[in-house]
Amino acid sequence: MEKYDVIIIGAGITGLSSAYHLKEENRDLRMAIVERMPTYAQGNTGKSDAAFRDIFTSEMNYKLSSSSIAFYKHVQNDLGYDLGMHFNGYLFLMDEKDLSSEKIERARRRTETEILTRDDIRNLGIEVSPSKEAREIMNLREIGGGLLGKNCGILEPQNIASYYAGELERMGVDFYFSNPVLRLNLDPVRRIDYPGEPFIWQDKIIGSIETKNGRMQADQYILAADVWVNGLLDPIGIDSHIRPKKRQVFQVTGDEIKSMVKRDYRGREGVFPFTILPGPRIVMRPEPGSGSFWISYNDDIGRDFSLEEDPQPEMEFYLKNELMVLREYIRAFNSSRVTGAWAGYYSENTIDGTYYIFREMNLIIATGSSGSGIMKGDAAGRIVSALTMGKERARLFNGYEVPVEYLGVRNRNVEKEELVI
Repeated sequence: MEKYDVIIIGAGITGLSSAYHLKEENRDLRMAIVERMPTYAQGNTGKSDAAFRDIFTSEMNYKLSSSSIAFYKHVQNDLGYDLGMHFNGYLFLMDEKDLSSEKIERARRRTETEILTRDDIRNLGIEVSPSKEAREIMNLREIGGGLLGKNCGILEPQNIASYYAGELERMGVDFYFSNPVLRLNLDPVRRIDYPGEPFIWQDKIIGSIETKNGRMQADQYILAADVWVNGLLDPIGIDSHIRPKKRQVFQVTGDEIKSMVKRDYRGREGVFPFTILPGPRIVMRPEPGSGSFWISYNDDIGRDFSLEEDPQPEMEFYLKNELMVLREYIRAFNSSRVTGAWAGYYSENTIDGTYYIFREMNLIIATGSSGSGIMKGDAAGRIVSALTMGKERARLFNGYEVPVEYLGVRNRNVEKEELVI
C-alpha cells in the first residue's frame, strides 16, 4: 500500500494550488495527488469562464481575489509563464439607482474603477434603452451607466493549472490520474482489532482511501474534489456545506461579434470587457482567440441541485432565455450563431458564496468556491496549506494575513457578498 505524508484528492485549481503551496513551504513532505480524470483541470476548472475580478463588497472576497490576481500577474509578468491573462476589465451594467448605491461606493473604495456613461456604453455597441414592450414583458432594465473594475479580466484555465502542475512535478509530487477515489476509510486512532470498530468511544481518523487502483495511506488528506466531495463525505457523516448546481456556457460568434470582441472599453483595439447585463445578469466573456463571446447565466430558482456524470448544455435554454435578452441590448446578436457549448457545476456555498476550508480529524476539506475557484484559487491554496500545517493564520501573496478559522465552519467570519453575478 502506497504511504505518503499528505494525499490531495482532486487536481483542479484548488487541489493544485493547495499542493503547490504546501510543498513549496515543506519540501521534505512526501505528497501525492489523486485524480479521477486522465489529467489535471479536466473537471469544472477546465469548464470555467476563467475570469477574475477584485471588485467586491466583502472584505474577505477582496483579499482572496486581489492576492490571487497579484500572484497570477507575477507568474505571467515576472516568471514569464503565459497565462493568457488580459486586464480587459469587468463591466457591470446597471440602472442609475444601483450605480449610485452605497454597496457600489464600498466596492469602489478598495480597487481601481471607472464609471462609464450611457454614451460610453452606446459606443461599445450596447443599447441602453430596451424597447418599452421588452421592458414590460421581460422585466428588462434601462442602463444608467457602467461600473468598470480595472484590475479584472480573463485568463486561460489550462495555463494556470499547467503552471502549478509543472512546478509540482519538478518538486517531486506524485500524480495518480484516472484513479477515482471510491471511499474514505474511517479507522480508530488506537486499533483493538475487534470486529465493528471504530466504536463510538474510539477516537477516529481517516486511515486510508480506497481508489480504483487500490488502497493508499497518508498521515493527512486534503479533499479538494469540488462538487464531488459529497459522495465521499456523506457516507462518513461529514457535512460539506455545499450543493452542486449546473452551469452552462455557450460560445457565440458572428461578423459583428468578432468586431466587438476586438475593441476595448474605450473603443480602441484590444479586448472587450467581461460584461454583465443589468438584469437578468447574463454574462458575456470575450474570447479573443476565436472572436466570440462565452455566454452564461447563473439561474437559481428553477435550476435544481443535482449532479450528473456528464452534464450537457441545453440549447433551448440559450435560445429561449439568454438570446431573447441579448438581442434587446446588443444588435450584433441578431446575426450571431452558436459554435460551441458545454456544461459543468458550481460547488455552491448557498450561505455566503465563499470557500469552505476546514478540518475534520486528519482530513482538510476545501470546497464551495461557488464559481470563483480560479479567481480565488491561489489564496485558497495558501489557506489550505496553513491549516494542514497547524497554523492559525495564512499569509497571502500580496501580504494580507487571513485567520484560517475565518473560512471554516465553527468560527467563520465572512460577509455576505452584495455584488453578485
